[in-house]
Amino acid sequence: MPLSLFFMACHNDEEPATESKGFLISLEDEVVDIASRSTPAEIGKPVADNFRLKITSHKTGGDIYNAAYTSKVIPASAGTYSLTASCGENAVLAWDSPYYEGIAEAEITTNKTTSVTIPCKVANSLLSITFTNPERFASQYSAYGVRVKIGEFSLNIEKENIQKSAYFRAGSVVELIFYGTLIDNGQQVSMPITNGKLPATYEAGTHTKLSLTAATPVAGTILTIDKVEVEKVTIAATIPMEWLPKPKVSGFNGKRTLEYTETADAPADAIISYNAYSPIQDIEFAFDFKDTQYTSYNKTYTLSALTDEERTALNGIGIALPTLDGSSTEGTIDLKALTENLQTNAGTEVVNTFKLRVKANNRWSSEEGESYTIDVKKPEFTVSVSPGNIWTKEFTMNALKENQVKTGNFDRLSKNMSYQCSTDGVNWMTLNSDLRKDGLKPNTSYYIRGVYRQAIPGETVKLKTYDAYQIPNSTLDNGYSTTYPKSKNPLYTFNEGWIGTRNPLTCHTSGVNAFYVSKSSTLPISDNNSTVAHMMTIGWGSGNTCSFGNKSGSVIYNISAGIVCVGDYNADNDNITAKEAFIRPTSLSFTYKAAPYNNDEYLIEIYLINKTEDTENIIGFGSMQSGATVSAYTTVPISIVYYDAMKEMPISHIKIIFKAGTKEDRDHLEDKFRDASVWNGYTNAYIVGSQFWLDSFTLNYDK
Repeated sequence: MPLSLFFMACHNDEEPATESKGFLISLEDEVVDIASRSTPAEIGKPVADNFRLKITSHKTGGDIYNAAYTSKVIPASAGTYSLTASCGENAVLAWDSPYYEGIAEAEITTNKTTSVTIPCKVANSLLSITFTNPERFASQYSAYGVRVKIGEFSLNIEKENIQKSAYFRAGSVVELIFYGTLIDNGQQVSMPITNGKLPATYEAGTHTKLSLTAATPVAGTILTIDKVEVEKVTIAATIPMEWLPKPKVSGFNGKRTLEYTETADAPADAIISYNAYSPIQDIEFAFDFKDTQYTSYNKTYTLSALTDEERTALNGIGIALPTLDGSSTEGTIDLKALTENLQTNAGTEVVNTFKLRVKANNRWSSEEGESYTIDVKKPEFTVSVSPGNIWTKEFTMNALKENQVKTGNFDRLSKNMSYQCSTDGVNWMTLNSDLRKDGLKPNTSYYIRGVYRQAIPGETVKLKTYDAYQIPNSTLDNGYSTTYPKSKNPLYTFNEGWIGTRNPLTCHTSGVNAFYVSKSSTLPISDNNSTVAHMMTIGWGSGNTCSFGNKSGSVIYNISAGIVCVGDYNADNDNITAKEAFIRPTSLSFTYKAAPYNNDEYLIEIYLINKTEDTENIIGFGSMQSGATVSAYTTVPISIVYYDAMKEMPISHIKIIFKAGTKEDRDHLEDKFRDASVWNGYTNAYIVGSQFWLDSFTLNYDK
């Protein structure tokens, strides 16, 4: 046990200076690798309180301090001092009476601090006896022993006190005599014990171990010396067990509380450790589980009284207990397997308390036991629905993904996860194994969540079904407007702002005022009891000519197929920009008839797009391309295929194109201009190729 003292140097012998410095003194045991056989049963209070300190001035030869240890400052003038620390009585001869002493010299300087360590050691010597064949001694002697004699002092080591040691001053001349009373005749016999290995004088800090063997008592020989050992002995080897420090208990990597997330991997620091300076005598531990799985184990146990059934039961719930083997000075109680199975109360934090105390050195580590808690918290996770699995009337949830687990173990969570949805975030229903929920309303908010072991809900996630939206004026019956870039040359524009055409390109303002130069390539007409968009592939352009109504000999700079589109058409770059729409249709239906010319083909395309500031990604696509003539109005659907690689992207825009033809060249124009008349200078003449009539179109939402 370390002993620390402070000394302050003073300017004079009477009063300490307030800013003076001094000694910092500590006692320590010299390190010697040996342990004594005999330990005194009782010697007094703890080591520090039993040491006496004497400080002698070299200058005056007087003692400035000669008293028990104190933690208070001991004033001292500057100078050199001898310091002696001692504990116990240096008896001439006594039972189990170790004497400790340490000596050091130190100098103290005014306003300076001097650190001094006094190495303390056992300053007397001890002797112990072992009778190697006690049964033979008992068969020959009714009483026997060894007398230890130093001058006029003596004591007898007999079988009744064989565990004790004789202590005596260092340098003593020791006489050893064996004595006994023979069983056969009651004769008392004795003989001096001499051996070349016995010390002539016994040094400080040595332990002489003498082993004796009984011999047949003939010719004066009554015993033989079997072995003599002389070993060094330390303070720790001779102080009473009660002097040794209490056993130490530590756990959870130096903490008292361990936070654990339900389902997480077993924490490596879910272990309570203990150690002592002598073998562990007993362990007392208690559980206060708030986890309802384990409340039946809530009681106090002692390891020495633990039944096999209790040990098996505790081991079964993951508590690995040590055994008392009489030699171990350290050990652990491993709670890792238990911890990884602890649960919250349906997500509410649960605190489980463990108390542990250890007995060694005839002392418990604490009166009540060290308390440790494991706070079990709920795992944190979320779930999702890919945008590609959300429709107008249904959605399908994704199973839990590893990157959606914030705290907890993904594997354990995913194996016991159910999935729920709600219309209001309060009342929940559990989905079937396909995780699909149908029968929903378009453009409506719903809520989803995962639930672990049907008790712990994860984060609530809001989603919205797609709108069952129809493109404004998709019947074309909501009218159109007419403007005249040139006199008597109409440019038609469908109302509502969603339907575009190529008319701004083909019906331009340049060149002469003639239809073969500038004309709308899509005309609104009345047909099939409604408004129909009549699309034509036409020749147009400034500088075009009409050679007596014949294609041959005429100049035709541009040939373009008429279109109807959902999108914003730009004539400057002949491009269509998608319109913003939160929709996910399953198909496109349209009513049409068609007259492709010279093996030309009409084309219908629908694009569902995710559009950001810089990027467009096609999420879904459908098309139909055909050269078949359709003479009567027919309604057909086009299925939309959504790309699985894009299912994590939501739809933000739509683009639809109806195109009269795909071959935009001179060979796919008729040989004759229509409405060609010399009487009006051919101004009403125009030349066409393929034709396509669109009555209406509809977006379908089958799911």
